[in-house]
Amino acid sequence: MQALSAYLGNSTTKSETELLLIERLCSCKLEAEVVEVLYIFWMAQQEFDYSPIENFIKNVPKSSLLSDMLLKVLVGQCPQDDSDLKLFPSDFDVPDDFNGIQGVDVPRIFRTTMERLEEHYRFPFVRQMAFEWSMNAKIYSDAPYQGDLGYFVRPLGDGFIGSFSSRSSLRSISSYLRTLAFAKKFWGMPPNLIRKNLLMALPINPTLAFMKPNRPKWFPDKTDFDGDYDSISSSISAMLDRVEEAAPGNELIAFVSPIMMSMERCVEVTIVRWSQAEGSQIDDNNLADYICTHLPDNVLISTRTETPLSTKTLLSPPTFQQLIDPNSKAWPLAGTLDFNRIGYLQHDLYPSRLFIPTLPNLLEAELIPKRDKLDIEVGSQIIADLSYWNSAWGPARHMKFGGGCGTALISRGQTYRKTLSSKDESIRDFFYWQVRTLHREKSYGDFCESLMAGILFVSPTR
Repeated sequence: MQALSAYLGNSTTKSETELLLIERLCSCKLEAEVVEVLYIFWMAQQEFDYSPIENFIKNVPKSSLLSDMLLKVLVGQCPQDDSDLKLFPSDFDVPDDFNGIQGVDVPRIFRTTMERLEEHYRFPFVRQMAFEWSMNAKIYSDAPYQGDLGYFVRPLGDGFIGSFSSRSSLRSISSYLRTLAFAKKFWGMPPNLIRKNLLMALPINPTLAFMKPNRPKWFPDKTDFDGDYDSISSSISAMLDRVEEAAPGNELIAFVSPIMMSMERCVEVTIVRWSQAEGSQIDDNNLADYICTHLPDNVLISTRTETPLSTKTLLSPPTFQQLIDPNSKAWPLAGTLDFNRIGYLQHDLYPSRLFIPTLPNLLEAELIPKRDKLDIEVGSQIIADLSYWNSAWGPARHMKFGGGCGTALISRGQTYRKTLSSKDESIRDFFYWQVRTLHREKSYGDFCESLMAGILFVSPTR
């Protein structure tokens, strides 16, 4: 999608690319397919100031509330045609395949959202979505599923899931969009709630749409984290030295990535910087086990946007009281984005890879795409940036790993740490690390999992 939007923004390739994309748009049979193609035009407009052709809107065959949102930005108008919406008949039975694909071919979040809305508003959201699913099966009557996920996954062994968006997923998302349109028209669902739930069906989070892979020069070797506790600690220290050498004065706040991937052995490393005040009830030797056992995996940073498709995400950091653990007197310096805008084509980055500084007690910060990275700004001052790379991306990934991409959150100096309410206390920093290893003797079957965790205290100068 980035490459196609770049072709639209290039004067030498614009006309041919535009023609082919409009042909593709006209051929779309599902609402989600339309959204994906329109999103390419939207990306070109945002990054290259692209202007759609005259009467562009006439090429949209299957409109939805989400495509209307995109068209409003692209051309200033939208078709708003919902005349074909109808309630499921009284004798309608939910198809078995609708339930069977959830969490396998289709992200579970869409049905889960319908269940929550049904519980709150007492309307049959799930059954309506299942009805829309059964109706759009006829659109591709020859191949309603298209493709066999098992073809890619089965040779890898047990425990793998696909990384592609299948036709089943597009059908399910289209059913989800149509159900929201029905709820708006017939059930009086509030517009703000409609808008919020529409953003769950975005193919790409608008803030993340312009990130490009950028693997750091200091990335560790495959064997660096493949050893005992002491060798892993040494590998972390060596990596931190390389980070300091590459960016003097800056700090590594968080890092997560697959390091080694093979048919017999897979290694994933997560590192997060923490601070700790005096008065801990947890012994240093037990601190890693305490964090692993008793504290949440990630602190979610609340977000909002000024407009649904804004490329800037506004961050609402937690308070220091919300962040600090009363027993260990420790708090993480990085959290992860919440789920207000999820891009289903980017699930290798979700949920554990989009790190943001926790910034306790600040009123607000901004997450802005710049220079192929994401900048975190406070009062127009960049305090950190997040980059990502494709480390083990392919047609499938193991469910035990968060994704095939790696990310690193790097500070700009130490400004991000000067927001605490405990300024007069003695503070020390440490890195909490986890190394997850999957291993098996043969290149098929179940992986055995091992998880090591540890603490590396750092000097005030690091």
